[in-house]
Amino acid sequence: MSDSFLSDLRALIDVDSSSGTRARYSSDAGLTRIPPLAVAFPRTPEQAIAAFDLARAHGVPLTARGGGTSCASNAIGPGLVLDFSRHMNRVLSIDPEARTATVEPGCVGSTLQAAAAKHGLRFGPDPSSQNRATIAGMVANNACGPHATAWGRTSDNIVSLDCVDGQGRRFTATTSHDSELNDVPGLASLIDSNLAPIRTQLGRFKRQVSGYSLEHLTPEGGRNLAAMLAGSEGTLVLILSITVRLVPLPDAPVLAALGYRSMIEAADDVPNLLTHSPLAVEGMDRRLVDVVRAHKGPGAVPALPEGEGWLLVEVGAPGEDVTASLERARALCADSAAIDTVVYPPGAQASALWRIRADGAGLGGRTPPDGAGGGDQQAWPGFEDAAVPPENLGAYLRDFTALMAEFDIDGLLYGHFGDGCVHVRLAMPLETPEGVAHSRAFLQSAARVCAAHGGSVSGEHGDGRARGELLRFMYSPDMLDLFARVKHVFDPANLLNPGVLASPMDEATAASRARARTRAARALAAQDGGGAGSSGSFGAGSVLGADAAGPAPGRGAADMPTSLRADGSAGSARVSDDAAAAGSSRPSDVSGPLAVAGGALAVAGGQLELQPGVDPLDLNLRRVAARPMPADGGFAFGHDGGDFTAAVHRCTGVGKCRAGVSGTFMCPSYLATREEKDVTRGRARILQEAANSQLIKAIDSPEVLEALDLCLACKACSADCPAGVDMARYRSEALFRTYRGRMRPLSHYTLGWLPRLTRITARVPGLAAVANAVMSVAPLRSLAFRIIGLDPRRGMPALQSGTFTAWARKQSLLAGSVPTVTPDDAVSSGAPTSDTAPSDAATGARERGGAQASSNSARKRGGAQASSMADSPILSGPRDPSGRPYALVWADSFSQTLDDAGARAVVDVLEANGFAPIVAPDACCGLTWITTGQLSGAKKHLASLLGVLAPFAASGIPIVGVEPSCTAVLRDDLLDLLPDDPRSLLVSGATRTLAEVLSALPASARRLPSLEGIEIVAQPHCHHYSVMGWDADQALLESLGARVTRLEGCCGLAGNFGMEAGHYDLSVAVASHSLLPSLSAKPDAVYLADGFSCRTQAAQLAGRGGVHLATLLAGKEGLIIGK
Repeated sequence: MSDSFLSDLRALIDVDSSSGTRARYSSDAGLTRIPPLAVAFPRTPEQAIAAFDLARAHGVPLTARGGGTSCASNAIGPGLVLDFSRHMNRVLSIDPEARTATVEPGCVGSTLQAAAAKHGLRFGPDPSSQNRATIAGMVANNACGPHATAWGRTSDNIVSLDCVDGQGRRFTATTSHDSELNDVPGLASLIDSNLAPIRTQLGRFKRQVSGYSLEHLTPEGGRNLAAMLAGSEGTLVLILSITVRLVPLPDAPVLAALGYRSMIEAADDVPNLLTHSPLAVEGMDRRLVDVVRAHKGPGAVPALPEGEGWLLVEVGAPGEDVTASLERARALCADSAAIDTVVYPPGAQASALWRIRADGAGLGGRTPPDGAGGGDQQAWPGFEDAAVPPENLGAYLRDFTALMAEFDIDGLLYGHFGDGCVHVRLAMPLETPEGVAHSRAFLQSAARVCAAHGGSVSGEHGDGRARGELLRFMYSPDMLDLFARVKHVFDPANLLNPGVLASPMDEATAASRARARTRAARALAAQDGGGAGSSGSFGAGSVLGADAAGPAPGRGAADMPTSLRADGSAGSARVSDDAAAAGSSRPSDVSGPLAVAGGALAVAGGQLELQPGVDPLDLNLRRVAARPMPADGGFAFGHDGGDFTAAVHRCTGVGKCRAGVSGTFMCPSYLATREEKDVTRGRARILQEAANSQLIKAIDSPEVLEALDLCLACKACSADCPAGVDMARYRSEALFRTYRGRMRPLSHYTLGWLPRLTRITARVPGLAAVANAVMSVAPLRSLAFRIIGLDPRRGMPALQSGTFTAWARKQSLLAGSVPTVTPDDAVSSGAPTSDTAPSDAATGARERGGAQASSNSARKRGGAQASSMADSPILSGPRDPSGRPYALVWADSFSQTLDDAGARAVVDVLEANGFAPIVAPDACCGLTWITTGQLSGAKKHLASLLGVLAPFAASGIPIVGVEPSCTAVLRDDLLDLLPDDPRSLLVSGATRTLAEVLSALPASARRLPSLEGIEIVAQPHCHHYSVMGWDADQALLESLGARVTRLEGCCGLAGNFGMEAGHYDLSVAVASHSLLPSLSAKPDAVYLADGFSCRTQAAQLAGRGGVHLATLLAGKEGLIIGK
């Protein structure tokens, strides 16, 4: 059947059923793995309908997908997946007067926001994923975001939906239909015959989005079919276009940060703050902020008020100026219970705090280190966005955090506190069946605690496969059967997103089930003598009515029924661990059914059954299916327990790599192609599949090589991915494991061994000139490049005659050994000194290295910037006889043999600024071996390099790198390639960029040229940006008066990547994203690029010369305008 279906489908629409694509679409941002039969990419509504009609004819299930950012595993499915994000992603129209917009289903939220902002409008809901999540996905999950406090949920902002139901009926769902709901026959009568349970169990508070929101279909709900379909998670209709309501932008929103002793005290204050009609009230834990500081450096976090937890409260309104907004914010602060407050006017600090909050889902993907060797665990969605009425939030958090402690499950709390919605990623042990059983028991108990406080297990992300089975703790069996009957009205064949929320149930089956529950309840009542359970099951009596919405504000565990208490005492909410101890992956479910007892749920006897057709939350889990891939001669993966599998599972799919966020570099290949196969997440999914050996059989499978082929190894993800994914490292490791002991592609040898070859041409007199002459003949160069696996459209960089160290030797700068002069022997001569007292240099280096090694590579970037030389011994190491501090210039292979102008200029700049520069003997870091996966060779080079550099580092002499990519090797890769060599920490901790060294000098002591009036187009090397950070460079340039345009993203050459056959087109496309347009727009600007490949790319594609920072600062004649 599948073959004929796919054959027919290919005649209608773009479709891909390859193993690689199925692997990439087997997961979203949730826990579950379900490979689809195929993925199709509709270009028009008609194509989508045709594909769906064909699927219905063949009985193939269909799942609609946008950005794939669902945390609940509801954007995956076993049949046909329709990806609307590739083609159907436009804003179709905006009506400023009506304040509406119509968009295609794959339109990304931020695309709509940008279009609406031109008219002074915005779409109210703004989930943190809006820069990659689609509007249809927001409709499917009834997304909210911070500003739902002011502007409501997605369901409150829909005007109409053009959609098709499971029976192929196309209609427009609007906010007001006729009483018969004629577009969906049978729906009105079903609703009208169940008004009592709908009125008592649904629509109790704003963030109750679990299940179907049938309250919108009641007569008093206005028969609002559009709102009811919001949150149905693609189980009832396929959306073809959406018309939404827009709201006016506030003129000058002001942000107030309120500090509290704990997140719970912050939650207790929320009802009071809501009386001030804020736009948003967001909660943020100190530990989340600590993760940001570790990940991005202290400068990424503005000054916050004192406290262990904060509320970020935004106020403002259209027509309200900043003065009025500031007054409102101050009044709110004065009326709060906060221990400290800070008010931020519109500007950079407020934006930085919002960015922290927006990155919560990714940053919460790792628990913070606890300082004692613990923490830094993988954290997962699962109970991602539970919500309670805001007045119950403090009491709920007390019980939920107690439950976390009881189960020994950590997580970072944050969320939309103004709406009672709490986000948390949980460090659940999902690697083993026993851990899965423990996690399942926790999630069931958490659902009961949430329900006891009148809450919803989903507050905005949907129930999906993560929480669908937990609805039985919120709703009566009758209500769950009603959901199933609604599903039957829309989709009786269960083709739309099966396994999620509900499975179709006809009237006869529902009636039979209701009678069976009544009989069971009567039997139980008779057995108990009219005691517990005498009210019958949920279906016989009703629960959670308007007067049973949960405990009153401030009510805690002590006031809860003992069956729900989460404090570990008798009657704890914790499910028995017997099944977990026995190794079962499915412990016995908590007993039930449930009945109302004093406003909370009490457990009676019997069994609380799983709803038929709804996937259990532990079915098809991705992580437990993966086998370990221990470190084996390549990278150590020290931050991932020595397991390559754990490393690649850092990616939980939040999809920030698809966003193209301003100021970031990730992910250049995706920004060029807009295809899932070329994004960090898509590559991670392939590696995860290789770990479970199902769709992708092994790490050396062709699909793995195909997925990694267009990765530029730029390391941008290591800095920009909140979860710390480092695809460059994973690529190198995969190539290492694939080709170990096997013949490699020829380009691996020609490019990987390039340092050897260029040293020969540089050292043999006349050889470089001959080679350059030969390579200047286009036919000869083209032939040679084709033979060795390079793209013939590329030029050959000119080879240099002579090496940098040969020049240094002539200048008497080459350091054969560590200088013996000590600080005590130095003669004071007004040389620059540090305000920091001299300390043991080796100890300092170890401390710096240790701090860098304490987290993943992305965090090292922040750690390096954090030190900023304020506590660095750069100026307190050994000095020459004239009192100048030594600085060791280490020239990489590129600076040694291809272009040593930057290295020579580094020497000049250091000397001009009071240092005694010395040059390290020639030694290679093995970068080209690393990028081609020749890790055994790379380790040999690094070990040799450590022998050269470690004595200098141990003596306290800073090592100044010239080429950013090679400097980054010492700061980053070295620590994971040779983690057991104590010299690695020494050298890594001592290695600095030129800008970092100069920044250690007081501004008054610097001897640098004025750059007033000089316009600079700066291309930070990707590894510079990702590992060391480029902020020190920018600050230095701006302090000298330069006007700096800092490019965003990779230049596209990316070392050897852009030279290899098959990569040229993507290389040019990446360059066209930022580099080439910027150079074209500023023809007279200095092109500043420390990276040899960045200068080469501009020279070959734009005919534009570039200069190293040192060359610019040395003031070399003729190099100010880099043409």
